Amino acid sequence: MGTITLVEEKDSDLVQRTLCGDWSAYDQLVKRYQRQIYNFAYRMMGNAEDAQDISQETFLRAFQSLHSFRKDASFLTWLFKIASNLSIDLLRSRKSKGALSLDSELEEGREPAAEARTSDPEIMAIRHATQEMVQNAINTLPARYRAVVILRHLQGMSVEEIAQTLDIPAGTVKTHLFRAREMLRERLATALEIK
Repeated sequence: MGTITLVEEKDSDLVQRTLCGDWSAYDQLVKRYQRQIYNFAYRMMGNAEDAQDISQETFLRAFQSLHSFRKDASFLTWLFKIASNLSIDLLRSRKSKGALSLDSELEEGREPAAEARTSDPEIMAIRHATQEMVQNAINTLPARYRAVVILRHLQGMSVEEIAQTLDIPAGTVKTHLFRAREMLRERLATALEIK
């Protein structure tokens, strides 16, 4: 008896099918990447409602611009670029309009972290407090630094992929990462009262 092997269709093939009028192909792309885009947007914005809006707008804009997608490029990297631009634009807009305080933004909708199952409530509380402290520190970074930290450390992208995603030189990515890490180190040391 032979075994049946399911081969996942390449992104470029799904894009081509969508361009030919097969809307179910785009649904597959959305299902394939919606969680990663949402997680990125959540890390950038700090709340679930904005993350949902950014995620939806990312897939809408990608669909509207699908004809300009280069078939040899990474579809996920292209989506990250769109999501990053939307997030940075929204953060800048809020900053210029005098946005809500960080605390009130976080209270509006924090998605529960996917925590490892443990029966020790003390360990769970410490883990949650640590994650919240790190996320709060990331949220205080300028948008350009926040984007590179999230793409590098939470999405696992290489410096070159980040440069391509954000359309900036690799050297600039490295500089942003260095400065962001220094800022995070200072903020977390202050929060933990480390001298």
